Amino acid sequence: MNAEAAKATPGMAASERINRSRLVLNVVLVGILCYASNEIGFAHKIPPHNISVLWPMSAILFSALLVSSPRHWWAYVLAGYSSSIIRDAQAGFPAQAFLFIGAGLLEIVGAALVIRRYLSPIKMFDSLRELALYLAIAVIGAPMVSAFVSAFAGGTANYWFFWRVWYLSEALACLMLAPAILSWITLARHKSGTIPMARRVEGTVLVTILAGVCFFAFTGNVQTGHGIPALVYLPLPFLLWAAVRFGPLGVNTALLIVACLSISGAVHARGPFVYSDETKGVLSLQLFLATLSLPLMLLAAVIQESRARAQVLRESEARFRSMADTSPVMIWMSGPDQKSEYFNKRWLDFTGRTLEQELGEGWIEGVHPDDRPRCLRIYHESLDARKPFEMEYRLRHKDGHYRWVFGCGVPRFMPDGSFVGYIGSCLDIAERKDAELQLQEQRAEVTHLSRVAVVGELSGAVAHELNQPLTAILSNAQAAQRRLAQEPIDLDEIRDILTDIVNEDKRAGEIIRRLRALLKKGEMQLQPLSLNELANDTVMLAHGDFVSRGIVVSTKLAADLPVVRGDRVQLQQVLLNLISNACDAMRDNAPSERRLEIATHSNGSGTVEVAVTDEGPGIAPEARDRLFEPFVTTKKEGLGLGLTICRTIVKAHGGRLWSDNNPVRGAAFYVSLPTLVRDPI
Repeated sequence: MNAEAAKATPGMAASERINRSRLVLNVVLVGILCYASNEIGFAHKIPPHNISVLWPMSAILFSALLVSSPRHWWAYVLAGYSSSIIRDAQAGFPAQAFLFIGAGLLEIVGAALVIRRYLSPIKMFDSLRELALYLAIAVIGAPMVSAFVSAFAGGTANYWFFWRVWYLSEALACLMLAPAILSWITLARHKSGTIPMARRVEGTVLVTILAGVCFFAFTGNVQTGHGIPALVYLPLPFLLWAAVRFGPLGVNTALLIVACLSISGAVHARGPFVYSDETKGVLSLQLFLATLSLPLMLLAAVIQESRARAQVLRESEARFRSMADTSPVMIWMSGPDQKSEYFNKRWLDFTGRTLEQELGEGWIEGVHPDDRPRCLRIYHESLDARKPFEMEYRLRHKDGHYRWVFGCGVPRFMPDGSFVGYIGSCLDIAERKDAELQLQEQRAEVTHLSRVAVVGELSGAVAHELNQPLTAILSNAQAAQRRLAQEPIDLDEIRDILTDIVNEDKRAGEIIRRLRALLKKGEMQLQPLSLNELANDTVMLAHGDFVSRGIVVSTKLAADLPVVRGDRVQLQQVLLNLISNACDAMRDNAPSERRLEIATHSNGSGTVEVAVTDEGPGIAPEARDRLFEPFVTTKKEGLGLGLTICRTIVKAHGGRLWSDNNPVRGAAFYVSLPTLVRDPI
């Protein structure tokens, strides 16, 4: 650690020496410039009152303070006022000298402190807001306050005259000279090496032409005491050129050229600002420079601010496009006219089409014809309502096949709330769709196998149910044979026997039909159903099982029950499974305690319910929370899939399946389904 410190110390010391040397050079340079500007200022005072149009030393020292550290200000102030102090010492330090120095320090240091506190000296002229604050602080506020102090040097009789002279001279220096100095310092620090040659040439041409025009307009033999001639406005087009093309730097530099040449012409009694009354001429020149500078500086700030916003917008758009093109998601954008105006690279790679082909309404060509009407309806309705949307549709892939995609979009709004269009994305979900299809097929297969298993459990009861009509058919047929062998033949009795045979045959056929329907394999077929009829059919199908187990079944079917929309086979499977579980739950009950109830009712909220209630031991507390999970069962021989399949079927119908223990004994399973219509059947 000590070795590293020893190595770092020489480097740090060298850096400090360089910084100290640079500071000394800067202070000396500021002192020289302030001395030269004092000499120039004294040389350009206009007699007989020795009025200075603008005092350059204040602007130079003010600019130096703004771009330097406050802890070094004392050195810059001492260097800047050294020439003035020497001059005043030679004159014996007149009383007014202290007023001028005090007023100058009050103005320069005060304005620098406030501006560094609230503004950025580097970007002060690039923003309309910051420029306005600069003008209020450095051009209006600080010179006005210092003028109240310095004006006492002229005595109370001429106080307001000297106040005006001081204020306008200091204000013009901060208005025309300080901005140019600060703009060039900013350029030297940040952009001097990045200016293209074409811009340098254009700037040189502009400065040359402007200097020539100003020399002609302000230092010629034009003299008047009756007003300012139109010739003074000759530089205006070139000033606009500087403001539009070069921003604050250009306009500040151009205004300084105008100020220097117009003041030089007035001092040498040449140009349009030479009056018989010199005081009036100086005032006219000062007002001319102020009214010329303010709008042009504001114009340059507005242009620069607009350029900055445009640059930020371009950079933001470039970042968005770069991010969008590298995104794994297909991204699109549309305008307020609902026509698409952007698609990212991922979209174009997916469709194999060009951006021009997709723009506007071209993307619609890639949507599957069967999905196109629904897709357009959702798209246009959502955009008209300015609301987000989601949809699934098939989009043509570059290989010519259609693939399922999931699309969504959200509206875009400007900060002022104006609608500017939509931005959305699409995700290729073909693999997910295939997986869903396979899962659906597997679920259907498991559901079918579950029905087969239930029927297998009821096979003994079903055989018993079929045996009864078949035995009756056989007995009736044998009886008919015997009657036919007798003479005379009793036709009425034969007709009754045949009628019994037909009825028993229908009874057997109905049992077989219900079994075939339950064993049938196929997709869900939704149709209007009555839960009462479904419950009766299920009870009849399980009748043999009830008889063999000694279970007493009662039904409480509500009258005027609304119909539901569902698949008859699947819902009958649900009821049959619940009934079978209820019968298994009462296996250990005494024969007199094996009672099962099936009830239906309407709850009046757009749903109907069917309840299967038993008198078994109920649901154990440890099994209640996991009762409908796969492979969870309370039966030794069970697989634990029956209730899971039942809940899946009920959910597919938009309903709900749940269970609860009865207050006294047993458990109840409830199936709730949405109604199709309100009209009862």
